[in-house]
Amino acid sequence: MVNDMDIPVSEIFPFGVQYHRAPTPLESEWDGDLRTIAGCGYTHVQFRPQWRWHERVRGCYEFSDLDRLMDTAWRHRLRVILKVQLETAPDWVFTELGGTRIGLNGTPIMPISHAAFYVGGWWPCFDNPLVAEAAADFAETLAARYREHPALWFFNAWNEPRSRPLGQCRCNHSVRSYRDYLKARFGSIEKLNAGYGKAWSSFETVFPPDSHSDYVELMLWREWAGHAVAAQVKMSADAIRKGAPGRAVMCHVGCSSLVQDPVCDTSDDLLNSAAVDWYGCSFPIRLLPECELDYHDAFHQSAWLRRVDGNYWCQEFYTNYSNYTPEADPAFVEQAVWMALASGCRGLTFWQYRSERFGEESNGWGMREVDGAPTPRSRRCDRVAAELRKWGSRIAGSSPVKSRIALLFDRRNDLLMRIRHIDTPLFRLDTVDGDCDYDYKQQLSGGHYLWRRSGYSCDMVTGNDDFTAYSLLSVGVWEMVPERSAEALRKFVESGGVLLVEYPFACRDERSWLSLRRPSSGLDELLGCREERRLALAAGELRKIGYGNGKVDMAGGVRVVLSPVGGRTIGVWEDGVPAVVVNQVGRGKVITCGGSVAVAVAQHPKSPGRVPELYQLALAAAGLTPGDAELWSAERRSAKERLLFWFSVQDHPVERRVPEGFSVLYHGPEVEKCGDRLIIYKHGSAVLVGPVQKEDGDDG
Repeated sequence: MVNDMDIPVSEIFPFGVQYHRAPTPLESEWDGDLRTIAGCGYTHVQFRPQWRWHERVRGCYEFSDLDRLMDTAWRHRLRVILKVQLETAPDWVFTELGGTRIGLNGTPIMPISHAAFYVGGWWPCFDNPLVAEAAADFAETLAARYREHPALWFFNAWNEPRSRPLGQCRCNHSVRSYRDYLKARFGSIEKLNAGYGKAWSSFETVFPPDSHSDYVELMLWREWAGHAVAAQVKMSADAIRKGAPGRAVMCHVGCSSLVQDPVCDTSDDLLNSAAVDWYGCSFPIRLLPECELDYHDAFHQSAWLRRVDGNYWCQEFYTNYSNYTPEADPAFVEQAVWMALASGCRGLTFWQYRSERFGEESNGWGMREVDGAPTPRSRRCDRVAAELRKWGSRIAGSSPVKSRIALLFDRRNDLLMRIRHIDTPLFRLDTVDGDCDYDYKQQLSGGHYLWRRSGYSCDMVTGNDDFTAYSLLSVGVWEMVPERSAEALRKFVESGGVLLVEYPFACRDERSWLSLRRPSSGLDELLGCREERRLALAAGELRKIGYGNGKVDMAGGVRVVLSPVGGRTIGVWEDGVPAVVVNQVGRGKVITCGGSVAVAVAQHPKSPGRVPELYQLALAAAGLTPGDAELWSAERRSAKERLLFWFSVQDHPVERRVPEGFSVLYHGPEVEKCGDRLIIYKHGSAVLVGPVQKEDGDDG
């Protein structure tokens, strides 16, 4: 038997596929498919029991088809993840429990069906306590039924928890939930009014906003939505644990907080993850990459999920789009899988095994054809499965090496920047479309990519983290800097760290009000400069920054003239006024730029040019060697060995010598081994293994 269930979980790398979501695949296809999946070396399958499918009549459960699926998986020695799908609610939830959501304009949002929820009932209001109670009863019943089944591995409490579209729900239950959230957060209406300059008479007069004009009210409402979503995850997880004590429960988000639209697709990873044993994510990387920034998606998203949960899973890894669109290059699919593994995920599940047969997902998303026939993409995935079958325990027993560089992500600031980017009629909040192409997202993706281009991995941190473990901290487009974060920045620099700031920065207080003195919280003393004048640049508009050595950077987002107060000007705008200031504080340094070179790169990703001078100066200040990496690398390490991953996204071959003491554990078809050298072509991946030396430090 290829896939032996007797192998301890600790000795395998979980590598499986989503298989069944009623009504497909059909029962006549189960045995052959699951036999093939096991034979290829995959470790697990995921089934999605839908509430509507199994409890069509209230209190009458029908699980016979799932029983047969579970038994078939066990017969082929496949572990099973059961992901309860509560968003597909039965008819009686809407007709008997009043589960229909109310939209922004006050009209009911009728339950619908679409390809991902084909059986219908998508979705009810879980702020309604009757709906939540009924959903929990189903989750508990499901868990109790299968808790002792030999094929069961663990449960997934929620599929892509999120509040979408913008609006959550405005029914009486949701409004009550919003008001209760505000009461718990502020204690009294007087404190809420005093804190934000408002004039509500009581919490009973607070309603969800109808406009994006006031940043405060829309921020409060969407922050509540994140808490409401996390409460739903906890409701399901608690019910599963009640039905199946001792069984592990995970949850996976769709687009993580890092890459989601925080207004139209609200979900707070840190809140969600607190309710479950493991957290995961769908992996919405670009399958048809056009530039290096696109290729970097896997590293970028993994860095954030690693911060949320060191045991995170890639729980929906896509290999294709839908409706006969151009298919992903199989070589890139394999490379992206290895990038995810190299970056720290603890398990991976493909979405999905067969391409779907209906609706907007017709002929889409699957590794294989609609009839189960292999594709060039599935053959690449099978290839990785076979390799991991042989030595996946080495990945399972290792962890990514901590970087010396960190990039800061602040979800509240992301939300503020997204609200500021809304451009719709004042009273038509219902017309806001999803959008992730604005300055804050651009700063994050562009900045993270630039550190990779410089030859370094980059961790991600939040404003509540301890920065002192890093040599270099990169922050940008961070308008609201809480006092506790400002103090952490001072401590970081004074103790010897290097801080790179790209404007805008610290120009608003925690209410989102503009500060009288910028940067606020006394951070002008840390930066050694103040904001003198600001010009907002149009999307795609860039301005030049010149340095004394003749080098030039392009910056986007804003053009801020800095006024040195203790710092030294090292870069100027085209008209000679200060653009970049360096300041020595304690044993560390701060380098401040009045614009964002990361935003410039993200806005013009197809012509990134060289690594910006600003980033090279920051690396040098931190004692790190500036570079321009043709070959991207990542490292995982255990107590016994180092696993080094090499990737090329270049159009030309890249040749590298295998480091002394290392051997090649694996390389794909796009790599040639010539003696002690590897020639790596575009989409090439290689895995090397070597011993851990006492002097081994962090990456880079």
